[in-house]
Amino acid sequence: MKKYKIILLAILSGVCFSCDDFLEKAPSKSTSIVPENIEQLEALLNQYKDFINEPSNELIFSTDDYGFVPDLFKASKTTYGTTEVIYGLWDTNLAAATTTGNYWPVEWKKIFTANLILQNLSKVKGSAEEKAEIEAECHFIRAYSYFQLVNIYCLPFTQETKSELGLPIKQTTVFTEDMQRVSLEQTYAFIESDLKQALMAKRPFLKTNGLNRSWRSSTAAVNSFAARYYLSLNDYNNAQKYAQKSLDEYSELRNYNTNMSFSVQPYKVTIFNPQATQVDLFFPYTHDQPTMAQDRFGFGETYYFRVMVNNGWKYWPSQELLALYDKAYDLRYKFHIVEDYSYDQGRATNPPYSYPGYIFFYRSDLPSGPSVSEMILTKAECQVRLGDFSGGILTVNQLRAARMSVGAPQN
Repeated sequence: MKKYKIILLAILSGVCFSCDDFLEKAPSKSTSIVPENIEQLEALLNQYKDFINEPSNELIFSTDDYGFVPDLFKASKTTYGTTEVIYGLWDTNLAAATTTGNYWPVEWKKIFTANLILQNLSKVKGSAEEKAEIEAECHFIRAYSYFQLVNIYCLPFTQETKSELGLPIKQTTVFTEDMQRVSLEQTYAFIESDLKQALMAKRPFLKTNGLNRSWRSSTAAVNSFAARYYLSLNDYNNAQKYAQKSLDEYSELRNYNTNMSFSVQPYKVTIFNPQATQVDLFFPYTHDQPTMAQDRFGFGETYYFRVMVNNGWKYWPSQELLALYDKAYDLRYKFHIVEDYSYDQGRATNPPYSYPGYIFFYRSDLPSGPSVSEMILTKAECQVRLGDFSGGILTVNQLRAARMSVGAPQN
């Protein structure tokens, strides 16, 4: 037995020496690329597809705006999948067990990228001004992603809940960094600290080739996020202040009376009633180029471009949401509610059962980043809550003029 122990020790010693030799070697260019200049860090931030998507089942299916319609399900069993039902019914046990559309790692990847840039910023070549702007942008990215995560995976922040569990605080890319969840109060303090550093940015809201550069940070983007953040805390003074700052810099609205249209070609489906009958579906203009970023950035109202992504292509508006629209005059209904959508995505064609779908950018994406329209509503809400009722009405009427038909009654 002693003989075998000696042989084993000799083998293990050889393995350890080999490991030491391997670990002492400097990484090659093929295994590790160390950023050397500011342009390389800019290139990471310009990968807009790494930042814009929010494939959150919680945001899509767990709200009162998403409709679970028994008659629609009876008409076609393919209308709803397992994922929709799990999140629509708030089944937390099954939601924790499913990996479909897991949103948690999506935002942590964005946080990781921000941390990666922050820890390399002092090591690369570039001017102090350039570095300051990138530093502010990374704090903005991190604050935004943390805010998304804390709103989905933690309790709402109040004085009663502030000691409840928040999120782990990650400020580096080191895997050994503490991953224990801190309190909700500490999490919000971290978000606000990042937000304050992001507010130091001096980059104006720019256009590139005629498109709003909303895939990158700007002063307007940070201010609009600050308005959203403070509104969530019922801090109406700060929310109104930052909403106004955003609007002072950029306040263009898309007028649905003049600047909206339908796709060039109607989408044709066949129903059986009982004979085969062809029906045209009319999609808003953004349906024409589903893979073209220009189609989305060209909409023009977003300060910071983010979209909720539903790869199932089924946004069924609830009956309660549909009842809020004035179908005769509300142009949002005209251009975003696609009648007979159940014939296509629901496959409710034989016998036919008509139910509308909600469409914005193609069939999968709904804008979720801070926008001009959101800031107008934020400002109006804050004015009303602070006692300025007439001011709030005047503010919200700016949005009404861009969304309601010019022939709509004033009252």
